[in-house]
Amino acid sequence: MNPPKISAAQLAILLFLARLMHTMIFRVTDFDSGTPIMLGLAASTLIEALLMIPAAAYASKSIRGEAALPKPVRLLYSLYFTVIAGGTAALFAEFLHREFSGTVPPTAAIILIALAAGYCAYAGIEGIARAGAVVFILFAALFLSMVAVSEGKFNWLNLRPMTRDGLPHFSKYLFESLSSSWQIPMLVLLGSKLRRNPAGAAYGFLALKFLAIETLLLLITLVLWRYVGVLGYPIYALGAFAKSDFIQRFDPINMLVWAINCTLVSALYICISSEPVKSRSKGAVIFSALAAAFALYEYKRGLRYDETWFLVFKLLGVLILGTVVPLCAMAINKFKSGKGALTA
Repeated sequence: MNPPKISAAQLAILLFLARLMHTMIFRVTDFDSGTPIMLGLAASTLIEALLMIPAAAYASKSIRGEAALPKPVRLLYSLYFTVIAGGTAALFAEFLHREFSGTVPPTAAIILIALAAGYCAYAGIEGIARAGAVVFILFAALFLSMVAVSEGKFNWLNLRPMTRDGLPHFSKYLFESLSSSWQIPMLVLLGSKLRRNPAGAAYGFLALKFLAIETLLLLITLVLWRYVGVLGYPIYALGAFAKSDFIQRFDPINMLVWAINCTLVSALYICISSEPVKSRSKGAVIFSALAAAFALYEYKRGLRYDETWFLVFKLLGVLILGTVVPLCAMAINKFKSGKGALTA
């Protein structure tokens, strides 16, 4: 039986949804000017494009069956994405606690997401990819609807030029954006699941991410300005201005789409983490349980998206697992193949 394969477009969408989930739970309390943040996003995207090169090259070799990571190294990826899955669920639970405290208890939400994500991970990458296309359409429809019926007015005076005072905001967002680029190590692992064209998936994702988030930042700057700091969550704040004859508040729709996307990307992380386990069902159970335990602990402790240890952990994972490991793996494979040719 051939191993499951997905297209480059499907992988680009999955990478985008993973990045989108970070944007959904990204909390702002002191929004002052969008220009430094928009420039920070542009700078981080350029850096990501460079960091993607080794990952895309390694993914190409994986498709041809010319690359495989040793199991101890592969387990580091499992640990990394288990923490990412748990952190995502914990931050989503915090969002529920702040904005929808009267619905489902956050601890129950974490457990339900872990159960659903574990089941989806057991279904495999092809099922997750098909579901990803549906979630992407749901988000696009939600985002465009909120923009189309927004009652906010554009104020172009809010789009201030970059000044020296904006450098701290620029640097802070650049660091936070790069630390959320774990789509690079995801490409390293998911390359073997592709039919072809990992570079197309990588740079298609970057283009999609830049266009969507830059548009969101521009809308926040022109329409919401400092109001976004009142609600804290940019996409959620955008929905507060969106009203129509049929929908007076987009809050329930926001929560539904966010919950579905949180489950989907958590399933993707668990699927990646459980790959080294021979039994798919056992791997899904083990890593969904570990992610849920970490999420419950961090939620009770009060995890913040900008907590220093979390940012450093994520960024080290991006640099080491996304760039250093594939470079070393390709160098070792080249050395071994060269040595084999000489002995032959």
